[in-house]
Amino acid sequence: MSGSDFPNFQEFDEAPARVSALSEKVRLDLSRLDYPNKDWVPPLRHASGTPVMDVVIVGAGQGGLAAGLALWRERIRNILIVDQAAEGDEGPWTTFARMKTLRTPKYLTGPDTGIADLTFPAWYAARFRSPDWDNLARIPRELWMAYLRWFRTTLDLPIVNRTRLVAVEPDAPGCLRLTLEGPQNTRHVLARKLILANGLEGSGRWHTPPHLSEHLPKSRWVHSSEVADYAMLRGKRVGVLGVGASAVDSAATAAEAGASEVRVFCRRDRPPFGERRNWVENNGFLRHFADLPDAQRWRAMHAYMSAGTPAPKWSMERLTAQQNSHLHPGEGWVKTDMAGDAVQVTTPNAAYTFDHLIFGTGIRVDLDQRTELAAFHGKIATWGDHYTPPAELYDPAMALYPYLGSGAELTERVPGSAPQLGAIHVFNWGATPSMGISSASITGMKFGLRRIVDGITRDFYKSIADDHIAAFPRPPA
Repeated sequence: MSGSDFPNFQEFDEAPARVSALSEKVRLDLSRLDYPNKDWVPPLRHASGTPVMDVVIVGAGQGGLAAGLALWRERIRNILIVDQAAEGDEGPWTTFARMKTLRTPKYLTGPDTGIADLTFPAWYAARFRSPDWDNLARIPRELWMAYLRWFRTTLDLPIVNRTRLVAVEPDAPGCLRLTLEGPQNTRHVLARKLILANGLEGSGRWHTPPHLSEHLPKSRWVHSSEVADYAMLRGKRVGVLGVGASAVDSAATAAEAGASEVRVFCRRDRPPFGERRNWVENNGFLRHFADLPDAQRWRAMHAYMSAGTPAPKWSMERLTAQQNSHLHPGEGWVKTDMAGDAVQVTTPNAAYTFDHLIFGTGIRVDLDQRTELAAFHGKIATWGDHYTPPAELYDPAMALYPYLGSGAELTERVPGSAPQLGAIHVFNWGATPSMGISSASITGMKFGLRRIVDGITRDFYKSIADDHIAAFPRPPA
């Protein structure tokens, strides 16, 4: 992206040279911090003679890039990162996301792994003279994507795009067999470890209530996670279900695109409100939540999830500023029907007629819904397998989240039934009850990432510890 892509931002005349110099400084920083500076994990070959990757990372968005860098710094460099998107389109930022800006504070850190010159503020300062940093309110999502593209090119990590993980199967002990599908062919890769850094839906699927959508023509509705041309809604009546960030931003986008009316519905009498930054941005919580007993972790995450995640204040202001928008709290949808050429939505209060629907109904976590993990379906331990909360705190949806080990690795439902599950590490929203707010957002990324990398390096060293100890230098006889 060039400066013209951001009309409210003025680049330095020498911005390309400044950014290039910053990239060189990052590389210098990394070389100066590269201690110990030798690889330590012995290469592994399969019985067939095929080389085995140390780690494969699924997802080349912010989480996958950060994981790749963190492993690289630990001298784990026999890695591969794959992403199903085209290069530069990883993650939601320039595909289906509709927010104007990130909700995370502009001073955030996380993907940089502690390298100051690799942070967003450093890149911004090198590229833009106006607005200056103090006057930048929030980070536009397209600008964040531009930063991630620079991040990737600066590090030159081993990434293959337009490639999808279609199957994970157990192979020899300590080895996974991955099937990767690309534009040219399908190939098999062997790996000791797998990191799932594949976004919010990476431990389940985007959810649309089937009783409200399955009988409607697909041309009449979208989920807020779908890439859609909102210009098609000009002059249309639009109904939106949900008041989370994606629902509200989608509704505002539809209103701004010229929809004749946009009505936003939620079942709560009072929509979720307010930022919880003061609660979430707590070093103790972000770093040590995963160390708490099950009962405390469940209680905290039950409160967090059941309260609902509110849309940011500025997203609500964006929506309510549109005269063609209307909020309907306390009006969840009971049913939908086709009424002639329109869609009729029935709530407990009334019936409404729309031309198009948007479902901002989030995700459902359930690893048995992930087809690439079919070989492990029914074998992955969930929170429901490990903990029974008091009746007033029971949540069947939370019970389906995977119950993870200390390195965010999957665990077995029945001990001994699928030992290779411990080689699969979860760096997406599915890790939340086990690891806290540390995997699917920038807020806690540096904390969650550290646990995964520590878990992987721990397992690698334990596998070679005997040989390493035996190799202790001894004086000649």
